[in-house]
Amino acid sequence: MSRRIRLYDAGLGLIIPYPSGVIYSNQTCGHICMQPEIEGVFVPLDPDDGWLALTSHFEGPKYMGSGAMRGLDHEDADIVDRVLCECRIVGIVTDRARLAESHEAWVHAVIERESDWSPFTGFGPYPRAGILTWPNSD
Repeated sequence: MSRRIRLYDAGLGLIIPYPSGVIYSNQTCGHICMQPEIEGVFVPLDPDDGWLALTSHFEGPKYMGSGAMRGLDHEDADIVDRVLCECRIVGIVTDRARLAESHEAWVHAVIERESDWSPFTGFGPYPRAGILTWPNSD
């Protein structure tokens, strides 16, 4: 029996792939409502609903709720990185090499380092992969 946690309303967070025995899943990709999952640990990142800016972008005229099902582009990555910066989340950026595998509410990221603010420690060596996730806009 696998242990599964659905992150539908968990806010903006980071899944660090890790052999935890727990599978994390979220509803993603706008109206497409994909259900990607990965084993790891979940780290909440923003208690102040910074994810709303991300949702607004993916609901806007560029994607109209389609969730960027064909992947993100560099403009989308810039927006995600800007929101992280505005939320004072440092040391985590979008993984520009994996934009084609990313979509709304499931963005491949690079954890560049731990920082003084980090709510997690000991997951090095860095850089390492992560998944940024937030409530889907559908």
